[in-house]
Amino acid sequence: MVTRSHIWLALCLSFLGDVRAWGPGGHERLNDVAQRLLHGKHRDQIRTMMHSDVVNIANWESVMNQKFPETSVLHWHHQKPEWTCGQRDAQKTDHIRCDGHGAENGSLFCGLAFFFEHFADAMLLKEYPAPKTPIDTPKTISVFAKVNVEDLQDGTHRSNQKPAFYLRWLSTLLGDLHQPLHWLAEKKFGEEVKLVFRNQEFNLLQFWEEYLPKQLPELPKMSTLDLEYRAQYHEWGNRLPPELFRQWGGEMSDKVCNEIYGPMYVNHADGSRSIESPFQLSEELFSKWLKLAELVIQEGGERLALVFLDIIEHRRHKAAKDEGRGLLPPLLDSKIPAASVAATVGGAGTPYTVPAPVKEGGSTNSAAAQIKMLHGLHRARRKRAWRNLTTNFFIAAVVVPLLLFGLHAHSRSPGNLLAFMKKNHLRLN
Repeated sequence: MVTRSHIWLALCLSFLGDVRAWGPGGHERLNDVAQRLLHGKHRDQIRTMMHSDVVNIANWESVMNQKFPETSVLHWHHQKPEWTCGQRDAQKTDHIRCDGHGAENGSLFCGLAFFFEHFADAMLLKEYPAPKTPIDTPKTISVFAKVNVEDLQDGTHRSNQKPAFYLRWLSTLLGDLHQPLHWLAEKKFGEEVKLVFRNQEFNLLQFWEEYLPKQLPELPKMSTLDLEYRAQYHEWGNRLPPELFRQWGGEMSDKVCNEIYGPMYVNHADGSRSIESPFQLSEELFSKWLKLAELVIQEGGERLALVFLDIIEHRRHKAAKDEGRGLLPPLLDSKIPAASVAATVGGAGTPYTVPAPVKEGGSTNSAAAQIKMLHGLHRARRKRAWRNLTTNFFIAAVVVPLLLFGLHAHSRSPGNLLAFMKKNHLRLN
């Protein structure tokens, strides 16, 4: 039986044609940033979970597309009706949802939420503020109906490969999230827009997927990457990753409308707007796009490292729960002075996965401001802990006396009393 869902999925696949996400060069650069920001045991933990270094799965998308072309729909944002730059403020994220508006059969945001939830610990999720707009994470993804999630497609037979399979997908989709064209289905995600640059003809999607990543300069020094990452981490670390996926999607939507398509449009006297075909790309606009590509790929790598650390933290809490242990949330104690942050958080031997805040002057976000925010989060969690303790106390104040009374009454019931007398009578005889 052919359902509306099957028809929608077929339309999405035919619409995409041969388009694809960041080329291997873009994914490799983004994954390289993430891997550099994972230090010591964290890098080893992700390698173990993924059965690969992060940088070595840059071709995961092409492997999956070759073997299971129906999964290609997950690399792009979809909804019904598709949004356009002229319809809404691109920074708003109310159009990024998984509530039956076309995204349930395969969409970038919903795929990310689905794969992350596989690693999430329910109790730790409660430590985050609830999203203002529900995530509506799908329970299943229909395009995986015929996919063996226990097979990493590397010719090696292992058991229990589902976590590695999902983590590879999560990493790849997070890279796709940071390709702005993936958020706007208009003009077939840019494939229908022709442009000419330095006497070569491209389509817009091809230019961004393949040409721009090859023109990027070398990655910044490790110290610079670390500094920027630590500054950003404490802006992101207090929100659920799926909520961050939505926020980051809004940022990319804004960029595709205002920084990619915006300069290409020509306003006409009759009030209409259009893009010349082929569009003649100037050196000035090329330089701006190159800087934008460098920015979004670096941000994507930093954010991928953040998600990895969050997954490690969820794993720790799941393991502790299985062993009957409790764990402190990965935040600073409010009594710890800022001067000792580096030795307390992210240092060698610490159980925490939170990187130390940057030093003063190292970023527009000062270490003092980050410490203040962390202390605020910590106090909020302590309040929740005391509230939970109070709730448990009142429950126990009612349940324990009732339980003791019930046991006492049961012990003195006629049936038990008669059995007691018979037992003692036999002993006397």
